[in-house]
Amino acid sequence: MTTFQIVALPLLAIMVLATAVQIARRHLSARLGFLWLALWIGAAVSIANPEILVRIAHYLGIGRGADLVLYLSVIFGFAAFFITYLRFRRVDEQLTRIVRHMAIRDADKKQEGQ
Repeated sequence: MTTFQIVALPLLAIMVLATAVQIARRHLSARLGFLWLALWIGAAVSIANPEILVRIAHYLGIGRGADLVLYLSVIFGFAAFFITYLRFRRVDEQLTRIVRHMAIRDADKKQEGQ
């Protein structure tokens, strides 16, 4: 077992446990929680047995397992950024509607008070 495996596997076990606790406390939806669990467990399996990544990479026509991890990280990173962007846009639009509603309501109260 390499030094990296000795360090990374217990950290991933902690992440699995922390994610399971968050799911149980309902701080994380079950669907999203299981996606995170799959990520942590997949990372642990690939770190414990890196040959699996090499085989998958070769099957997909990619030279090395490390390249496969890089490509997937970039794709999922862009997807996460896009989802976050859409969520911020939605929150911004909701905030604009709330502020507009409050401004109209306050203006109406001022006119009634005069």
